[in-house]
Amino acid sequence: MTGSARDVDRALLIGNSRWHWAQRQGNTVRIEHGPPEPGRIGTDPPVWAAVGPVPEPLLAHQDLRICLEDVPLPQAPPWLGVDRALGAWMAWRCSQEQQLDCSRGLLLVDAGTVLSLTRVTADGCFGGGQLIPGYRLQLQAMADGTLGLPSAPEDLDNDALQEVFPQQTVAAMQRGVLEAMLASIAAAQQHSQGLLWICGGDAALLRRHWSGATELMQLEGDLQLQALLILGAGLSSARDR
Repeated sequence: MTGSARDVDRALLIGNSRWHWAQRQGNTVRIEHGPPEPGRIGTDPPVWAAVGPVPEPLLAHQDLRICLEDVPLPQAPPWLGVDRALGAWMAWRCSQEQQLDCSRGLLLVDAGTVLSLTRVTADGCFGGGQLIPGYRLQLQAMADGTLGLPSAPEDLDNDALQEVFPQQTVAAMQRGVLEAMLASIAAAQQHSQGLLWICGGDAALLRRHWSGATELMQLEGDLQLQALLILGAGLSSARDR
């Protein structure tokens, strides 16, 4: 690894079902989410982290990998997913930079394939969490586990989600899963009493239907990718010495 600027121009987070890309473009960062694309890695691989299967082109580039031990989140146990660590550390860092009140810590909600709730204590340490099937995973489980329930479409029916008690079966499934997720977040937030950060693919959906206090909520969809770009730059410099 050379430590040059181009080494941290790109970042890739390999998720359970999708890949998440960040590309620096001047003073902005372009974010993309989509299915796995090993051919996109190219001959100049990005800084990367993985919770899903690692493709062959990246196996020879472990020097570009951000692992759990590279994330400065104190008291993180060795089994913690690197995506949770990246998000929690970045939420804490952003809270400090924005001078938000962290006297009671924070709760990071990552709404992806799994709805992960990660607590960061008032002194910036990992404080445990909860793991819940995410929006589409819950819908898939209902369809796969019963004879009478259909598969829900990938696209959300936002009109149906406005109804508390929909008449159509698919809409009832979608609304029920949404309510279960919101209730889980509300209960965890009641216990943590700290800032609430929401990221992930379904973050906007949860924010739109959140009925609790919004003054403590921070919506930032791509905390992990921001963390990868920052930590990748530091990792580059450290490994170049």
